[in-house]
Amino acid sequence: MEEEKSMYPDAGKMRTIITNAVYGSTTETCNATVYISPVDGKKPTQVLGCKVKEARIKDCRFEEIKDSMVNVRINGFFEVHVWYEAGGDTCVTKSNERFSEVVPVECLGGESYRNKQILAWISGKPSSLGTMIVNKGGSHAISVQVEYGLGVEVLGEAMLNVVAYHLEGGQNRQDEDTVMSSLTMFNVDAESEDED
Repeated sequence: MEEEKSMYPDAGKMRTIITNAVYGSTTETCNATVYISPVDGKKPTQVLGCKVKEARIKDCRFEEIKDSMVNVRINGFFEVHVWYEAGGDTCVTKSNERFSEVVPVECLGGESYRNKQILAWISGKPSSLGTMIVNKGGSHAISVQVEYGLGVEVLGEAMLNVVAYHLEGGQNRQDEDTVMSSLTMFNVDAESEDED
């Protein structure tokens, strides 16, 4: 039968835990209007189909960091393929389009975060909401309304203070000694830390 042990806080003793934690996360729906010039300058008479694919994120960076909000700029690209009728022929054209969106991420909690990192992904595959033949700058073009989703998660190194407890009853410190001997300490260059 195991001996029952009680835990009591060590008076005035605190421990600091350093861990990676989620600073904030969000998803956002974005819209863009893409204009595609017809092949050989032929006037399109009807749009037969449209497909948006190959969406990728090229890079992302912090645009602005505030106490309760972080703005993240995400740059990427996708391909727009359009089938249309022009002069009795069916034509196909492709356009490589870029996007650059600023996504606001609301801060979770009031902890102090250092060494922030960004995870970004395409949360909703781009799709065409509709197409239209338009006159753009005196020449004919096909307008495509594109919708896509972006997801962002900001991670940071958080320092949390916790109350230290000890076990009553003369238990040896074998478990604690094992944990402490397996830890590896890393020196962090103070100049590389974020200033919050």
